Amino acid sequence: WSLFDQKASTWVLQADQMAKPAWFQSSMMQALNPALVLILIPFNKVVLYPLIERLGVRLTALRRMGAGIAFAGAAWIVVGLMQLWLDGGQKVDITWQVLPYALLTLGEVLVSTTGLEFAYSQAPMAMKGVIMSFWSLSVTVGNLWVLLSNVSVRNDAVTARIAGTGLSVTAFQMFFFAGFALLAALAFALYARSYGVRDYYRVDAPDTAMAPAR
Repeated sequence: WSLFDQKASTWVLQADQMAKPAWFQSSMMQALNPALVLILIPFNKVVLYPLIERLGVRLTALRRMGAGIAFAGAAWIVVGLMQLWLDGGQKVDITWQVLPYALLTLGEVLVSTTGLEFAYSQAPMAMKGVIMSFWSLSVTVGNLWVLLSNVSVRNDAVTARIAGTGLSVTAFQMFFFAGFALLAALAFALYARSYGVRDYYRVDAPDTAMAPAR
């Protein structure tokens, strides 16, 4: 969520620096997200998931979520590269932002829609409401992480170190969040290998663990 919610702030500020028609406002790019969600959910279900399954890859919920986190990281690598172009004085058209929006939205679909269902299925009946509240709490934690990161780069010592890398503060933050997401995806994948999936969909479901989902 620390990456996803910044599309309404950091990405809009980047769009302000990009070439676009006079009538087009940077915030209008936000309309891509809901449009892509409506396209990607049925596309994944009807086309992408069956295709991957036919290739012999079993797409468990945990694998989809891990891939979604990685796609979010990839989106931030793309915006980071575009920021390098902008910092170098190059003219960058705003249509370039379609690619990171597509990657980020794909990540959102893989994590959010899958994660909500998975979290509900893993919680006993008495805990389902609590688990759903923790899902909302994760959004808060993600936004607090962004706040902490933004406060940190205002420190003179941190700013000096960033300047030593040859990157602007904005570009550095973009690559920082990309690296953070990719590390999170790796940690998630390693944990998922040993996680025992449970089935609490039904009220009478037994409290027994199934084989680890990989």
